[in-house]
Amino acid sequence: MQSLAQTRSASADFTERQTSPVLSAPLISTGTLTYTAPFYLRKTTASPTPEDFVLDHDKITLTSSQAGGTRVFTVNQDPRIAGLVEGIRGTLAGDLPALETFFNVSLSGNVTNWQLQLLPKTPALARFLRSITINGHQNDIDIIDTAGADGGDSRMSIRPITDAP
Repeated sequence: MQSLAQTRSASADFTERQTSPVLSAPLISTGTLTYTAPFYLRKTTASPTPEDFVLDHDKITLTSSQAGGTRVFTVNQDPRIAGLVEGIRGTLAGDLPALETFFNVSLSGNVTNWQLQLLPKTPALARFLRSITINGHQNDIDIIDTAGADGGDSRMSIRPITDAP
């Protein structure tokens, strides 16, 4: 957690595979992630449908042509969103107390190959989310697996963007 807390900003490409009992086939999306510690996170989906998710402090701005434009709301308007957002943001910030507000936290492995398991503490969050499992190395996150209570899941593979020499 201390190593993650030292990251002040990062950019990465992602590929996300989502399954759901209501989908006939997995949904694959790609795009970029941008993080500026400790309060800013942006997920820009390029494919299959352009979408922009911005978390700035406690304000979420979701822009999607498919969802009908731009929607703005706060994290605290829905405990499910608050838990999911804090699970990711708390991990990126290396903020164990924030994670422990919403989750039972267990960490295994070592600095070169670690796994963080987040299990919901509250019944409200558990009705939405079974678990978040985050795999990484040093201060990089490689994979975020999210298991939904409805039987759906998501696997986001993350590849840091490095400046070319």
